[in-house]
Amino acid sequence: MPSSILTATTRIDLPESAALIRQTADYYKSHDCDVQGDDIATRISVSIGHIKLCSRENGLDVEVGATTEVGVVQMKAAIISLLQQGAAPGTSFDCRWKGAGQSNGKLPNFRELTVGAITDLSPHMRRLRLHGVDMGAYEQEGIHVRLLIPPRGKAQPKWPTLAENGMPVWPSGDDLVEQRVYTIRDLDAAGGWVDVDFVMHGDNGPGSAFALHARPGDLVAMTGPLGNDLPASDWMLFAGDETALPAIGRYLNEMPAHVTGHALIEVGSKDDIIPVATKSGIKVTWILRDSVEEVTHSLIQDAIRAVEVPRDGRAIYCWAGVENADYKPIHTYWRKELGLGRDQCTAMTFWRKTDQA
Repeated sequence: MPSSILTATTRIDLPESAALIRQTADYYKSHDCDVQGDDIATRISVSIGHIKLCSRENGLDVEVGATTEVGVVQMKAAIISLLQQGAAPGTSFDCRWKGAGQSNGKLPNFRELTVGAITDLSPHMRRLRLHGVDMGAYEQEGIHVRLLIPPRGKAQPKWPTLAENGMPVWPSGDDLVEQRVYTIRDLDAAGGWVDVDFVMHGDNGPGSAFALHARPGDLVAMTGPLGNDLPASDWMLFAGDETALPAIGRYLNEMPAHVTGHALIEVGSKDDIIPVATKSGIKVTWILRDSVEEVTHSLIQDAIRAVEVPRDGRAIYCWAGVENADYKPIHTYWRKELGLGRDQCTAMTFWRKTDQA
């Protein structure tokens, strides 16, 4: 039985709202979302809910909907951020929301956590057990969280709050808090702990630096959860590198016995292989960067293209968490070349290569 939809609405005093609706619709179309309507009224369907935009005289009516209160809060921040980026400089977004997703100034399911056990799983993967209270909300939909990483050595960090327009207000200067999305690798809500795995690459990046220097008792925080559950399928394809390994490992661990398919995991060398348990019939293949000599597209793209996706009526689903440059080619291959529907595949950017990476 489908979950009921929670909604929130607001009105923004805004000239030229039709142009802003068009820009917003084009953005979501470019991300393969279902967009219906025109410059006057548009409905956008995204993974966790929907957005309705309606142009009025000197104003814009906005509705967001999701199946959870957290989803509504996330949708508010996403649409306001996007509208602000497209609006003329100096445009006021002093909007007030009515309906679901009221947060009283707190980020969704904000929890302050304390570092406990620290375990090195491989030369480039470290697991931190983070302890907190009232963790039941993280047993719900979504296996990802947004970690809030304070400045190193801050005994009493200043955490972000949520403004009435739905946007987070972040500390700045010496109190700057970094945010990164990570996977809940394991969780015991009753025991008050969550395990998070970090790809280790020194001080290059706030997440890696935090894990590298973490000591028991250090503070961090999280909000969420983020993401959706995977659809029920008979055949699955998972693909990704080290950054996606925690998610793939979590999915494989929870996959039912009848599901078959492939999990393609790219790592640096055999020393980076971390055993993943599954009771399913999914075959795990490790792709070692130090052992591959010939590449046509990229290691992960070539591996994905080598897998034959069944066309025998079984329910199938393909999932990839990859570097930004691999995202669009994989998405295009699945949607355009193989003709898979939106409900049959998801490709996501898990990280972006920089000059320092």
